[in-house]
Amino acid sequence: MRPEYWAILTAMLWSVGAFFGKRGMAQAGLEPQQGLTIRLVVSALVVLAITSPRLAELVRTLGTDVGRRGIGQIALFEGLVAGSLGMLAFYTALRHGALSRVVPLAFTVPLWGFLLGVFVAGEPVTVPKVVGVVAVVGGIVLLNL
Repeated sequence: MRPEYWAILTAMLWSVGAFFGKRGMAQAGLEPQQGLTIRLVVSALVVLAITSPRLAELVRTLGTDVGRRGIGQIALFEGLVAGSLGMLAFYTALRHGALSRVVPLAFTVPLWGFLLGVFVAGEPVTVPKVVGVVAVVGGIVLLNL
């Protein structure tokens, strides 16, 4: 399957998750940290089950300097920054805000990805990219009026 289809599936799954996560926290009277804990435990168990046949490969990767640096980056930025702090911020916004306002703002990822790509990774600025980012941000602004 093409990567774009995976990305669309991701957005759909995350939106459904956000909807039922917000609803579940409200129904159970849970705080964002509690909702996030449930999400992360279930996610960890599922991913561990899927990944278990390749755990030896992961252990081998830890045996190299390059592998340790790569895994360290994933742990720090995906695990701590995005996975923990980002999801905690998202769950707090979900618990206390309107789904139709919170989700579009949380998914301004194209803007931040574009800026990181240009200023950190040195990717070229093109007219289609700029128009796309402006369209996404413009749509988010409209959704939040």
